[in-house]
This record gives sequence, C-alpha cells and structure tokens, in this order.
Amino acid sequence: MDQDQLISKFPKADGSGGGSVDFQEFVQGLSVFSSQGSREEKMHFVFKVYDMDRDGYISNGELFLVLKMMVGTNLKDQQLQQIVDKTIMEADQNGDGKLDFHEFMNMVNNTDVAKQLTLEDLF
Repeated sequence: MDQDQLISKFPKADGSGGGSVDFQEFVQGLSVFSSQGSREEKMHFVFKVYDMDRDGYISNGELFLVLKMMVGTNLKDQQLQQIVDKTIMEADQNGDGKLDFHEFMNMVNNTDVAKQLTLEDLF
C-alpha cells in the first residue's frame, strides 16, 4: 500500500483536501479515539477503513484485503478466505452477502475489540 492509498483510507484526516495530512489534521483524525469520542464515532471510523470503495458496505473482497494487510504472510490466502467467509456468514443478518454499518457494529460489539478503541487504554 502506498502513501496515496493510505491517505485515501482516512478522508476525514485530510481536512484541507490537499492530499496530505499535516500534524493538526493527524491529531484531529486520532481524536475520535480519545476517551471523549463516542463508541459510534470510533466504529464509523473503523468501518470506513474496511469500506474501501465507500459504498456503505464491507464486501467479502474488502474484508479480505484489509485483513490481508494486517496479517501479511502469517496466514495462507485460503485460510484467510475461510475466516472472511465465516465472518460474513455469521455477521450478515439480512443475507445480502456484505456487511452494512449496523451488522459490522453488532459483530464488533460481540468481541473484545470494541473495548479497546480508546487510545488511553493502550498506554
């Protein structure tokens, strides 16, 4: 992933629209993860990272690509695809084969991830 692709994942961070993130924009982007940021704001931020084409859904392919960036070569593609398929199958409440924000939020709320979305908890 190059710098342009990474910046495109965080459109709110580039407040000026200049194609780069200055320090103030960076801090503002991370502020959603402060203890004052609501859980829903945090979940929307994370959802937008996964929703690569910005259509309001996380597809099987998008989930695979983001998880692939996270796990690198630690899992074979076939193993990762099985995890993605199972995740979509279990979280997709309306059966359309993709996750909307509410399905994503329900899925994440059933894990320990939701409890770890505050920067203060990391230190």
